[in-house]
Amino acid sequence: MKIAIYARVSDDKLKEDGERRQDVNRQVELLDKHVEGWLQQNDWDRSEPFIDDGKSAFKEDYSSRPEFCRLMREIKAHRINRVYVESLDRWSRRVVEGLVSLKTASEFGCTIVSIAEGEIDWTTPQGWFKSYIALGMAEWASRDKSWKVKSGMQRAKAKNKHIGRPKKRRVETDLPFST
Repeated sequence: MKIAIYARVSDDKLKEDGERRQDVNRQVELLDKHVEGWLQQNDWDRSEPFIDDGKSAFKEDYSSRPEFCRLMREIKAHRINRVYVESLDRWSRRVVEGLVSLKTASEFGCTIVSIAEGEIDWTTPQGWFKSYIALGMAEWASRDKSWKVKSGMQRAKAKNKHIGRPKKRRVETDLPFST
């Protein structure tokens, strides 16, 4: 039996101080602690982590998340039997696609364990309902954030404000090679 972790963050943008806004290593460290506890109590092996760094889980096309696709292939080949995620919104931010992938994992004998939501037992009404609610909230949060950003951009555009990255300013110098 083999256990794995899956970690994902949506972007790799930096804050003003140069630190990343989202750090996938925080998730990996948290998941490692939970997996160690399981491994001490059970005689299982551990796979290498599956990490999609800077990959959105809101897209319908899973090919944008290569490690998730690799994880699902490993599950379907019966090489992974248990997967830990921080929360189900790391797994997916779409209700339909998330439920289909959870069902697929379950059909291939893999248990998904979310630190936030607990063990997902797809075969029970409670497990299905818990998954549906968690994934529904994840999709709603993504749609809500997107709507707010678009709304703010439309408002700024209506006020003739610049939208997007700041324009580069040209610096005049007295150097002979300046333009």
